[in-house]
Amino acid sequence: LNMNCGDFLGKYTENAVKLKKLNGSDVDEALIYNYIVLMRLGFFDGDPKSLPFGDLGPSDVCSKDHQMLALEAAKQGIVLLENRGDLPLSKTAVKKVAVIGPNANATKVMISNYAGVPCKYTSPLQGLQKYVRKDVVYEPGCKDVKCGDQTLIAAAVKAASEADVTVLVVGLDQTVEAEGLDRVNLTLPGYQEKLVKDVVDAAKKTVVLVIMAAGPIDISFA
Repeated sequence: LNMNCGDFLGKYTENAVKLKKLNGSDVDEALIYNYIVLMRLGFFDGDPKSLPFGDLGPSDVCSKDHQMLALEAAKQGIVLLENRGDLPLSKTAVKKVAVIGPNANATKVMISNYAGVPCKYTSPLQGLQKYVRKDVVYEPGCKDVKCGDQTLIAAAVKAASEADVTVLVVGLDQTVEAEGLDRVNLTLPGYQEKLVKDVVDAAKKTVVLVIMAAGPIDISFA
């Protein structure tokens, strides 16, 4: 570990060296690696404004070119496990879409932590409303990703039964998995699995299952 994200090393490293529980040479080696990275980043090259990229500012972050690059990166980061010919959705054939799930209208979940301020958020629901431009019905199915009760599942099932296409967006967020917060299993939290099963059983046509999560999830039931 060359760098600690927190104050642990700052508090205890010096005393650990004094007590000979840690070799000073190990600290030096870690610092060398850290400073090499800082050197590569130009931290010691003088006034940043005089360097090749010194004129970059906030206006460059949300430029059209950079937003398109971010969009392409997001597209490349999606994993398609199976497609039975239903994707991409037809803008003309699809008349009614049911967008269901605790992450269906999520925004910050897609950004997670350790990220800057995005130029804009677009939830799956917002994106589908803009793409399909038809009758789009939204039902969360759960109050949040913990999905502690079944009270909203019935409405989600009804919406799926009346739609040409159902898009189910389930998964995790930082309330159930984060730095310092580990899950104890690989299943969907709470009643999310029941939500998926009930919606799939009720849907008369196409169902698209979307998993929005950073960690692995067992979806062998689907």
